Amino acid sequence: MGGMGEAADRIVASAEEGLARLLARTDAAPDADISAVERDHRVADVLAHLHAWHVLLTGWVAEDAAGRTPAYPAEGYTWATLGELNAALHDAHRHLSYDDARAALVASHGQAVATVRAVDDARLTSPDAFPWLGGDRLASVAHECLGGHYIWAMGLLDRAGVPA
Repeated sequence: MGGMGEAADRIVASAEEGLARLLARTDAAPDADISAVERDHRVADVLAHLHAWHVLLTGWVAEDAAGRTPAYPAEGYTWATLGELNAALHDAHRHLSYDDARAALVASHGQAVATVRAVDDARLTSPDAFPWLGGDRLASVAHECLGGHYIWAMGLLDRAGVPA
């Protein structure tokens, strides 16, 4: 059983606040045109992208917990091919309606938060706890997949001119 420590609390608080702000904004403009900043993307695709990264995060931690080394960032991809990974994630989820993408995001957010809370703070913050992270701390990676990613999404909406 894991932690509820300070690092987890900070990650979760940032994530909860970020998701609430993001969804308030996207719910007010679910059909906003963001094609000027993300060609062939809709607001739903932004939410689906966030969802897909939650699934990756929870999968990495589940693989590690099962004693296996996760494919990080994903099977067949490296950080150098991140653009291709994001394109594949987009293709896999582009069929989702706004409501379905939103529901998937809310569900996977809850799973990602539970995943973070299940890891004790010592492991979350140690650069050595998850060797497959190459010295990164799981706390940093989790923040980037949660609160940090919501900030990215808000910035994308800003650049697209979606009302705040």
